[in-house]
Amino acid sequence: MPNLAYGIWDGVVYDNRAGGANAPEGIDLAIFDNFNEGNPARIILSHRGFLVFDRTVPLLWALMKHLHKVASESCGKCSPCRTGAPLLRDALADALAGKKINWVHIDEIATQMRETSLCGIGQTGPVPLLGALKHFSSDLLPGKTAGGSGFFSASTSPCIEACPGIVNIPRYIDYIKDGHVDLAANTVLRHYPLVGSCGRVCVRSCESACRRGAVDEPVSIRNLKRYAADQAIASGMLRPQHSEINKNQRVAVVGAGPVGISCAYHLLDRGYPVDVFEAREKAGGMIRYGIPIYRLPKDTLAEETDIVAKMGARFYYNQKLGRDFDVDELFERGYEAVFIACGCPAGAYLGMENEDTDLPDYENGIDFLERVYEGVEKGDAPVLEGDVVVVGGGNVAMDCCRAACRVATGITHLIYRRTEADAPADPEEIHAARAEGVQFHFLCGQDALEVEDGRIIGLRVMDMERTEPDASGRRGVRPIAGSEHVIPCSHVIAAIGQKTDKKMLRDNEGIERDRKNCIVINAAHETSRKGVFAGGDCTSGPRAKGPTTMIMGMGHAYFAARSIDQYLSRGQAPFDSRWRLSEWIAGGRLLDDAGEKPLKPKMGRAQVRELEPGQRSRNFAEVEKTMDREEAWREASRCMRCYRIFSIVTDEPIPGN
Repeated sequence: MPNLAYGIWDGVVYDNRAGGANAPEGIDLAIFDNFNEGNPARIILSHRGFLVFDRTVPLLWALMKHLHKVASESCGKCSPCRTGAPLLRDALADALAGKKINWVHIDEIATQMRETSLCGIGQTGPVPLLGALKHFSSDLLPGKTAGGSGFFSASTSPCIEACPGIVNIPRYIDYIKDGHVDLAANTVLRHYPLVGSCGRVCVRSCESACRRGAVDEPVSIRNLKRYAADQAIASGMLRPQHSEINKNQRVAVVGAGPVGISCAYHLLDRGYPVDVFEAREKAGGMIRYGIPIYRLPKDTLAEETDIVAKMGARFYYNQKLGRDFDVDELFERGYEAVFIACGCPAGAYLGMENEDTDLPDYENGIDFLERVYEGVEKGDAPVLEGDVVVVGGGNVAMDCCRAACRVATGITHLIYRRTEADAPADPEEIHAARAEGVQFHFLCGQDALEVEDGRIIGLRVMDMERTEPDASGRRGVRPIAGSEHVIPCSHVIAAIGQKTDKKMLRDNEGIERDRKNCIVINAAHETSRKGVFAGGDCTSGPRAKGPTTMIMGMGHAYFAARSIDQYLSRGQAPFDSRWRLSEWIAGGRLLDDAGEKPLKPKMGRAQVRELEPGQRSRNFAEVEKTMDREEAWREASRCMRCYRIFSIVTDEPIPGN
């Protein structure tokens, strides 16, 4: 673990140069041991101050580099930051060159910038400098630079760090506020092509992290993304062109779901010829076949998957890995790298008494949703006579419930063995399902199918109770003796998870899998076989809170494409400084603001217009509506631009930086 030499963090001064080992509480300094392997941090600067681990590091030089980043990130909309940041940067450069500096004046500029700027860039960018001027002015020595060291700097925010794709969310919100929806959509397109789809079904981890929630409610980030995408596509502003193919190494992408599509997108952008192999007749994977049309219209999805085809990808449909071809054959055909993104295409069953998966009215959630999708696409949605019981508590279960409400003649019930608060489903999805008439039974677990003459007549269930918290604080559930009762129904849908296809890979193909048949990968998304990479659900598999989310999978695809590029161009796996910084921020909780609460006037979150619940019965029209221009502008204006800038000086140069 590195020793802290000196610094200031959250207003507390530390100086161990005369002995001692004082350090900020709540931060494990061991995370700073390695930025890349064998390359420790010498100093880290942020909105919370700075920490110096190597007393020989030139503090003045590090501050100058940090302020250079601050100046480059200033949007220019407020004068304290627009003029102050360059003044501070240039003054520190002059001081480094040995020129005489009026430090009192510099302190005044930095203080004014800190106190009067309108966003996080100006409000927090000068914090390390102010701390150094007040407590370590004698260490601001001219002439010394960190030649031979590494330096990396990046701006971020809580919402950016919460997004698995590390999308610059405040930037595209700014563009929306300024009326540049094309630039807003293109900001997201840097990370993945499925902007409008993600704007409808993303799990919104960014909104959970939004600091606006400490004032009133989080910014409606997902709906702003949807607005930008819909406006840009409808107006024809997004016209993807054929990518310039300037590499001769061919790459095979297996699976045309969001992960495979996104990986192909980034590889094409880097100039690689890409072929995509898909087991079904159309691209989209589970977001096509598993997310109902009332949440994600398939014409929106088609617009976005077509982007990859227009860029130059060749698609081969009805080609399933393990059935129509194998990995060995792909290499024999001349592909020099393979990316596997086959997902978890099989649904799981409940494993209860009297279970018979051949019963006509008992099916898993994945098969049910696909059956509904295919029927609606053909204009002949299935009809379920009688009542339906759905078992599960995740978003797939909510999709099954809401789809069942549209095709069943009776009541749709949902049972979940834990509490509503424990359910991994998006609370908005639970609310929507309840509004559409779903009857919820929480703390209720399945026990057995009730079958008569080969037909389901009910589901025997039992009430559950919560146990005392275990050592980790988690509370389990257990059945209540004598509480068994039957919910009469004609159909039961098991929506408890998904599984990988065991026939996808052979044991002799050299690709390691775990006990759940998931492909084992390293941090660069490499498998145990040279030249084969993987990402998404086929690497994570079924988990307590469901498979990999769409946005997380597209984050996998982005980094996997970089890994493939490095493998093909340099024969080595890459190091990504931005992803490494995110690991540090998460591991050290570096975005904590020491209890600081933003002071802003309250401005309520935009309420998304929806199809009335009474109009949704047997209707697969999209429920949520896209914001109009005025709604989007008002919602974008709620963003507080909580940018924070992190700068790191390392002992040695950083690879690829």
